[in-house]
Amino acid sequence: MKLLKNKIKISCIILTFNEEKHIRRCISNLKNIFTEVIVVDSYSSDRTEKICKKYKNVKFFKNKFINQSHQLNWALKKINFSSDWIFRIDADEIITKELSDFLLNNFDELSKKYKAFLFNRKVNFLGKIINFGSTSPHKTLRLWKKKFGKIPIVHMDEQVYVKGKIKYLNYDLIDHNLNSFSWWIKKHLNYAQREKKNYFSLVKKENNLNYDDLSKISKKNKIFIYYKFPIFLRPVLLYFYCNIIKFGILSGWQGFIYHFFQIFLYRFYVDYLIFVDKFLFKNKKSA
Repeated sequence: MKLLKNKIKISCIILTFNEEKHIRRCISNLKNIFTEVIVVDSYSSDRTEKICKKYKNVKFFKNKFINQSHQLNWALKKINFSSDWIFRIDADEIITKELSDFLLNNFDELSKKYKAFLFNRKVNFLGKIINFGSTSPHKTLRLWKKKFGKIPIVHMDEQVYVKGKIKYLNYDLIDHNLNSFSWWIKKHLNYAQREKKNYFSLVKKENNLNYDDLSKISKKNKIFIYYKFPIFLRPVLLYFYCNIIKFGILSGWQGFIYHFFQIFLYRFYVDYLIFVDKFLFKNKKSA
């Protein structure tokens, strides 16, 4: 068995807002893997800042929050990173031991061949890791060489677009949020508002990213496939796809609740918001 190296020369960035429940666990998970941990906070009102400043290897910054895309771009532009490589993680996520061991042993060699790396992101929901469906697990690009990465300005589902070879590593990040189920529902109601804005901004081409670039980020991007289906029918079809085609039904009762709320009801509510703005509001305005 290979001996693990001490740390990898990678700058890890965490975006936070009122993350006192998660931030200590997150930093403890990272501090022995990466040489630098950077927190960009959105003026938290809880103990997030106080906890972060207890760690010597954590650099703490504040910036007014607009969306994740703006926050990440601000950090990449304003902060002097000690490494050319960036790892992005959420405060409620955990790097598995298998992933950290693999990176510690193999990153130096792999970084000579590739400009970015994809991992699996899995959700721990109500005490169970969801291993089947379309959103858990899913491949996510979280590690990239800074000068080769670009983050488009979008309201939701920000992704890093990388120019260069990308390597998929079959290791996991675990999203394990410790907040209540009611908090989780409220979060998705907020996400729905942002997804509605994202839909209209992408349709109207109001952001700074053209459609060619957007298609390169993901061949299965929602704006090209999902939103081409009829409104209100597409959440039903997506729910069927997640549960039957992607075997979400095998994730037990936790998986049933997760997919019902996170796929069907969430997407149905997004369609409702789009419908109100696109049709009802438009009709009232013209009356």
